[in-house]
Amino acid sequence: NVVKFARIQQRGKNKKRESYRMAEENTVFVGKKSTMAYVLAVITQLNQKGATEVLIKARGKAISRAVDVAEIVRNKFIKEAKLENERLKKLLDFKEPERRKFSPALVIAKDPSGLNDTVIIDRGRKDKIEKGMIAISGSGIAGRVIETGWRISRVLLVTDYNSVFSGVIERTRDEGAVSGNMRAGLIMKYLDLGCDVKKGDKVITSGLYGVFEKGILIGEVVSIEPDSSGLYINAIIKPEVDIRKLEEVMVVR
Repeated sequence: NVVKFARIQQRGKNKKRESYRMAEENTVFVGKKSTMAYVLAVITQLNQKGATEVLIKARGKAISRAVDVAEIVRNKFIKEAKLENERLKKLLDFKEPERRKFSPALVIAKDPSGLNDTVIIDRGRKDKIEKGMIAISGSGIAGRVIETGWRISRVLLVTDYNSVFSGVIERTRDEGAVSGNMRAGLIMKYLDLGCDVKKGDKVITSGLYGVFEKGILIGEVVSIEPDSSGLYINAIIKPEVDIRKLEEVMVVR
C-alpha cells in the first residue's frame, strides 16, 4: 500500500511538472521567469467554477477602470475646452453685442463759407445727442458730432480737411490714414508699397484710436497714386455718402 501510494503521488507530481512545461513552451519568457506560465499553473489548480468567477471579476474590474479613465479624459477635455475658450475670449477682447439706438436728424444748415465741410442737424442735447457720436447716411459714414446745443448739433463731415481717422481696405486688410479732401472726396495715406490695393476695393473704418467704430463703410477706391516721398502709396476714395446732396442723417448713440 505504501508503494502504491508513493506511485500515485509521483504521478501527480509528474502531471504538475508537465503542466508547467507545456505552459512555458507556449509563453515568451522575460529573463528567467515567465508570468504566463505562472498564471496558467495557477488556473490549472482552480476548478472550472472558480476559474470562471475569477475571470468575471477580472473583467468587471477592467471595465470599471476603463469607464473611470474615459470619464477622467472626458472631464479633462471639457475643462481644457473651457480654458481655451476663456483665453481666446480675452485675447480677442470679445464684447457682447450692444443694442444701438438711432436718432434720425435733418440737415438744416451748411457752412456757407465753403472753408469747412460741416452741417447743422435738428437734434441736440434734449435728444441725448453727445459730442463724438457718429452720423451715418444710408450704408456709409457721414461724419461725427463735434458740437451740441440744446436743440441742434454741428457735424464734421468726413470730407473736411480736419477729419482724419483710420481706415482699412476690406479685401486686403491694409490699414491707412483716411483724411478729408473737401470736394475731391477722401484720400487714404501711408499704404505700404507692396500692398495689393486695387480700384474698386471697399474701405471701412478700422475702429482704431476711438474716432469711429469698426466696420462702417467709408467708400470705394477709385484710383491709386504714389506718395510724394516715394515710401508709400495713396488711394483716392469716393465716399459712400454723397456729401453734396446730404439732407438727413442717423446719429448712432
